[in-house]
Amino acid sequence: MPVAIHATEKALFKVFSNDFAFSIPAYQRPYAWTREQASELLTDLLSFLGDGSESITDANPYFLGSIVLIKSEDAPEADVVDGQQRLTTLTILLAILRSLLSQESALEVTKFIYQKGNKFEGTDDRYRLKLRKRDEDFFRKHIQDGKSLDALLELDTSQLTDSQQNIQINARYFLEELQQLAEQRLEQFVHYLMTRCFLVVVSTPDLDSAY
Repeated sequence: MPVAIHATEKALFKVFSNDFAFSIPAYQRPYAWTREQASELLTDLLSFLGDGSESITDANPYFLGSIVLIKSEDAPEADVVDGQQRLTTLTILLAILRSLLSQESALEVTKFIYQKGNKFEGTDDRYRLKLRKRDEDFFRKHIQDGKSLDALLELDTSQLTDSQQNIQINARYFLEELQQLAEQRLEQFVHYLMTRCFLVVVSTPDLDSAY
C-alpha cells in the first residue's frame, strides 16, 4: 500500500502559523548550529533582501531547503525529522527582531513564535516550536516568551548545555548585528523573511517513510 507523502513549498508566515505545532523528538540530536551557520544565514538573508529600494514583493526569493515531518493531514502536531536547526535558528532570529521593534510591531512578530492563549476561552499559549525536553523550558523562557533575553545573555556559559550555549551565542550574534539597523529596515527584513523566504515542507505519516 503506497505511503502518503506530501511536499509543499510554503512561505515562512505559513510555516510559523496555526497550521503547524513543531516538536523535536527525543531521538534527535541537540541544537548544534554555531555562530558560523547563524552568520551565513543572516548574511544571505540580508543580501537577498537588497538595499530596500524595491518593494518586498519584487525582492528575490530565498529558499531555505526542505524540512521533513511526521504529521497527519488533519492535525497541526508535527515531529521534526529533518529541519530542527533551521526552525530553531529562525525562531531565535524572530525573537531578536521582536526585541528591537516597537511594541505594536513586536506583537505582530510574536504571532510567529507562539499563539497567545485566552483566559476566557481557557486556552494556554501555544508555541510554534517545542525543543527536546532538556532544552524546552530554557528555550521557552529565554527565547520564545521574550521576557528574559537580557538574562540569557548574562548567563554563565559554563553552566549551560552545549545546545543552550549555541542558543545564547546565536542570540547574541543576531542582536549585535541587527541592532545596528534602523527600525524601518528591521520591519522590511521581517516582511521579507516571512513572505519571500520559503521552505519545502515534506509530511509523511511515520518514521520509516520519513527516512
